[in-house]
Amino acid sequence: MAQSAAAAISGLSERKRRAIQEAGTKVFLRRGYDSASMDLIAAEAGVSKQTIYNHFRSKDDLFREIIADITKSLFGPLSMSEAARSTPARQLRSFGQDFLALQLQPSSLALHRLVIAASARFPGLGAELFAVGPGRLIRVLADYLRMETKRGRLAVDDPERAAELFIGMLSGRVQLRALLGVRKTMSQAEIDSRVDDCVSDFIALYGEK
Repeated sequence: MAQSAAAAISGLSERKRRAIQEAGTKVFLRRGYDSASMDLIAAEAGVSKQTIYNHFRSKDDLFREIIADITKSLFGPLSMSEAARSTPARQLRSFGQDFLALQLQPSSLALHRLVIAASARFPGLGAELFAVGPGRLIRVLADYLRMETKRGRLAVDDPERAAELFIGMLSGRVQLRALLGVRKTMSQAEIDSRVDDCVSDFIALYGEK
């Protein structure tokens, strides 16, 4: 009975923590760090401010955890999981389409703006998020390029550099235009065309000679 009660209390505590994180995400993305108060987050979550402090020591701690979670959830699905059953051109094309779609997601743009705005207050945050987001993505792609080079289907002497080059070719100024409101969206046809050009150029540069 005692174990059942403890499990129920633990489950309730975890649900409250998730509710606080979800509310904090909405408030931080909507208001930015400076204008997001713990009172607003408590009201959004439907809990007391003290309940928030029972789970997070400070607004800074809550912010850092939320940003890390958003970053992982955005970049987590991007992978090279079908690599063994595909060709480099098809795999890079699929990766590129997913990557560009991610860059233009409203949540991705909002996160980018939020992190840039908060970077002065959290000088180490950018490096932490790069490691779990874009940095992880570069490592995944570099590992794939290294594997395909060993298989003889590509000829990449510096996989990390080539991975950054491919991602740079894809993104270009696409995300910057969206962040500045110059052009917020691309049609699927436009994304496909851009990715096809990038893949063709990349294969021409790094295809097995």
